[in-house]
Amino acid sequence: MAYKIKANRIKPKYNGKNKKKITTEDKKYLKWLQNQSYKCFVCGKINPSDPIEWHHVKLHSTDKKNHKLLLPLCGSTHHRSGELSPHGSPKRWRETFSMELQNDFADEIYKEFKKLDAGQENNF
Repeated sequence: MAYKIKANRIKPKYNGKNKKKITTEDKKYLKWLQNQSYKCFVCGKINPSDPIEWHHVKLHSTDKKNHKLLLPLCGSTHHRSGELSPHGSPKRWRETFSMELQNDFADEIYKEFKKLDAGQENNF
């Protein structure tokens, strides 16, 4: 595997083969998320004209996606574009929301899933 050095870190060079596989657990979680009605992490609203999209929390853009670290965001306004969005204004996003805050929020959602999932498994 080829490596590249960036900012004093050695990272594997992405070639499509080292892409993280989605586990059965991840698929189950992603399916569960699609059936939830979470409010936007930024504005705290559910806007039918701008449906919620799930943003992968990552420290660096080259990091692999962790499907357990997801934030609900208004699709256009707070996810892909807008004055405060991780893809439209990433610098402002990072200045406004610390990685710790993003991770904690995403982790709470995942814990809720695990709690409900464990309860369903105990019913069988």
